Amino acid sequence: MEQFQKNSPLGIPEDEVPLGFGIALAQNDLALKKFGKMDDRQRQRFLFEARHAGSKEEMQSIVSRIGEWR
Repeated sequence: MEQFQKNSPLGIPEDEVPLGFGIALAQNDLALKKFGKMDDRQRQRFLFEARHAGSKEEMQSIVSRIGEWR
């Protein structure tokens, strides 16, 4: 039987998106749009940081940096 991987609205498998990161992105429209336009390498860099965030404030800082990304 084939197994299908469920993707988040970002087109990334749900199990790769930390819950707090997804929530923080959903609350920041600009960061969400910019994250969606990034290439895979850039997204993976931010996802790595998010997986290692030690606090809610650190997670929000990561999302804020995404909003400032060019």
